[in-house]
Amino acid sequence: MILLILNSEDALLIEIIYRRYSKFMYKVAYNILHNKYDTEDAIQQTIVRIISCIEKIGEAEDKKTRNFIGIICRNIAIDIYNKRKKQIDVCDISDYEGISVDDNDLSLIVVSQDNVEKIERFICSLDKKYQDVLFLRLQYEYSIGEIADILDLSYDNAQKRLERGRNKLKKFLLEEMNKNE
Repeated sequence: MILLILNSEDALLIEIIYRRYSKFMYKVAYNILHNKYDTEDAIQQTIVRIISCIEKIGEAEDKKTRNFIGIICRNIAIDIYNKRKKQIDVCDISDYEGISVDDNDLSLIVVSQDNVEKIERFICSLDKKYQDVLFLRLQYEYSIGEIADILDLSYDNAQKRLERGRNKLKKFLLEEMNKNE
């Protein structure tokens, strides 16, 4: 049993977060779990995890707070899903439509609609640590410093994860391009 003691400001912040984001958390978790009861468990675990790191949350209405909650909820839902020993398919194609990746070796690759599903499956197959940094960078266009703050990483660690995730994505895209030639 975990005993958490919150001051009145933190308790109010948690209440605001729950009221503001409960539907969002439900949607995130349900899209992964497809089960009402597991989804409710994921939301409860998300709130507990948020309480344990409440000092990292600035304001309830902040975009960073929403993304932070989304990542926590998604990861918890994935953990629940994996515990049920089912096949995982967690990413939503719409999250990755039109992603562009720029690198020194690859001036610019724009993902066509035909390849979105392949890229989605590839990103979903990566470790969570690479999924998160790629999602925050490509979808929300966060800076490395912002990603480090959201994920509670050092700047260098966030930069290295992003670099490794991009390299894996770049290698995958090059292999796909070579297959199509």
